[in-house]
Amino acid sequence: MSTMARILCVAVLLASAAGAEAAVYSPRVLSPNVADTYSMRTFAQFHRWRDLSGDAKVYEIFKYLTDPRTGVYPLGVPAWEGDEELSEYGVVRDPVKMLNVYPIGHCGTLGPTMAGIMEDMGIGPARTLIIPGWNHVASEVFYGGQWHYLDLDVRAVFRRDNGSLASMADAQRDAALWNKPNGPLFFPLDPLDQVRQTYAKTAVDHRYGVGTGGHTMDYVLRSGESFTRWWKPQGGRWNHHASYGERPFPRSVIERAPRGPKSKHESFTVHTHGNGRFVYQPNLTAQSADFADGVYDSRNVATGPTGLTLKEPGEGFAIFEVRTPYVIVPLVGDLDSRADDREASVVKVDAANTALALSLDHGFTWREVGDGDGAFALTPHVSGTYGYLLKLTLRGRPAQAVVRSLEITTWVQVHPASLPALRKGTNAVRLVTGDHHGLPTRVLEIRPSASKRDEFLKYLVELPKDYDPARRTSRVRGAFVVKVPAPPRAKIAWLSAGASFETHQGATAKNTRNTIAYAVDEPKEFREIYRADVPTDQKHWHYNVDREVKLDAPAHAVFVRYVGDPAVNNIRLYAHCLDDPPRAAAPLLVTHRWSEASVPKSKQVTLAGPGEYEIVTDAEPEDESVEIAVPSRSVGK
Repeated sequence: MSTMARILCVAVLLASAAGAEAAVYSPRVLSPNVADTYSMRTFAQFHRWRDLSGDAKVYEIFKYLTDPRTGVYPLGVPAWEGDEELSEYGVVRDPVKMLNVYPIGHCGTLGPTMAGIMEDMGIGPARTLIIPGWNHVASEVFYGGQWHYLDLDVRAVFRRDNGSLASMADAQRDAALWNKPNGPLFFPLDPLDQVRQTYAKTAVDHRYGVGTGGHTMDYVLRSGESFTRWWKPQGGRWNHHASYGERPFPRSVIERAPRGPKSKHESFTVHTHGNGRFVYQPNLTAQSADFADGVYDSRNVATGPTGLTLKEPGEGFAIFEVRTPYVIVPLVGDLDSRADDREASVVKVDAANTALALSLDHGFTWREVGDGDGAFALTPHVSGTYGYLLKLTLRGRPAQAVVRSLEITTWVQVHPASLPALRKGTNAVRLVTGDHHGLPTRVLEIRPSASKRDEFLKYLVELPKDYDPARRTSRVRGAFVVKVPAPPRAKIAWLSAGASFETHQGATAKNTRNTIAYAVDEPKEFREIYRADVPTDQKHWHYNVDREVKLDAPAHAVFVRYVGDPAVNNIRLYAHCLDDPPRAAAPLLVTHRWSEASVPKSKQVTLAGPGEYEIVTDAEPEDESVEIAVPSRSVGK
């Protein structure tokens, strides 16, 4: 039997759309060995656990998350985003990001991640356990009338012979739960007697809402665009944070080959970190439909014989969006400085009488990048973000002001375990598209830091009466309203609204009255989607909440009203938008590359939409990359 892939069937076309433009929304290549990690809703549908319940379901999920090929793993320090100083705001604990982007962390990351996965999958309420006697963090999930201990960091559950899972309290009082040898899912690297004694005498603190949510793996591939992901590092590209350079640890792990973030325990995983690369190279001439397919917004410009030019003398512009669900990362140089980081996103332009500008806030503000021809490095501006807008402003006369070519190359960080891994034998591979509602949406993210007054207030249409960025644990008291506008030629279909809140603790937790509400098109008649109900065993001043709401009908704008009582410290908004008019489905090419016994193999599959195909291997494959590409499209095609 051939080791090359064999197509089982040609995919069916997506439903036809009224618009002439074409694109592919959130395309995901899925193998039978890896869950769909677009969101926790899609993750919950994996065949290994979707039909299970109770302990059997949770244990199967835990096995997947600790498996050397599909799991997450500890570096020993957390992944950070942004420049917040407090870990409550800066450390990454979003389950979807951890499964797709940042597989690494420490107990303070992995505990809340496990809790978030359980809650967001609908298993039950979950909490983070703070274990001071061991300087450790784990998690518990509640179902079937009791709590159940889950520990991603040290790989441990307390599983009885009958398959039931015990709680932390059970483990503290029942020595029989410890009467088994170390194993892959039971403290594989720790001295059991010492841990048991420590647990027995340690007072455990509980925290709720430590992790965040809302992130999904949304992106749009336009005509002339490709996205390649690799299982292995591509030269040393990752989200560069100063903490990675600290000596001796974790620098010693970072510098261990291959250079970059990886598990501190090599036995926990076969992976280190992976990378992805978006390349957008539209044909901007009148012979191609790429410009119409890919432009975000424009005025007084049109395609011509040699490229994009002005319709009428004067000034015109075209805006293109770079949006990725994976964090944009540079090629890292000196661990102690970001000054020589490079190649995060590079724009190459062949143009005349054209100026480039960059926006990181959906067009509220613009930063000049340069003029005319050449390559423009955006690394200092876009590293650590999830996208930006690029504006090309043409000035002069038609045919004199022209953009002959445009190429945008953007690198991202990827967790290899989320990729469609192959196994020896027949692999039934699927291409799926769209969000977890089955809609062809693209996402607009509003995630400012309330530590920066100007950055935070520009999104607000009703200002708070009591706001002080210097109050790090109590920034915004009282009510304020955020406007979430749909992008040009789009409407909002659903959104996730979240926040980092301050809370009262212990017996006074019942006095916490934080709320979130939303209104459609106008800031009136708000509907409440969250009202605080903080458990009285909460032992920290901070917690997170994220709530999803699907609108009755798509809207041009959504207004979100937050009330901080005692306080709001940060906000998170993800608006999932339908293009209006809708775009047609674009055909695409999927290319798998792997090796068998060191012999390179590859297969390219042409698909007209979601569908299935087979890849058959004769030996155990070593995955290399998977590429999804939408070819340039001629006018009328």
